[in-house]
Amino acid sequence: MTWSDLLDGLEAELAADTSPAQPWHAPANLGPIPAHLEERARAILRAQADRARALRAERDALRGHLDALDRIPQSQPDAVYLDVDG
Repeated sequence: MTWSDLLDGLEAELAADTSPAQPWHAPANLGPIPAHLEERARAILRAQADRARALRAERDALRGHLDALDRIPQSQPDAVYLDVDG
């Protein structure tokens, strides 16, 4: 694997709007990033940070909605019987 391959994969994950199921660990045998790829790597890092902020905001909004739903009083008991004939 080369640095270009690694960056290609990270960009593809960002474009596909997916997140890996496992924690990501940098490959050990790549060595230092070549100077000509540094800006590309920085752009990917910025995009990942933007995605993380957006996901946190979405999570917080969903928590707010769930909290609001939990505050709605339950005036009717849960149904015990279902009328299948009527």
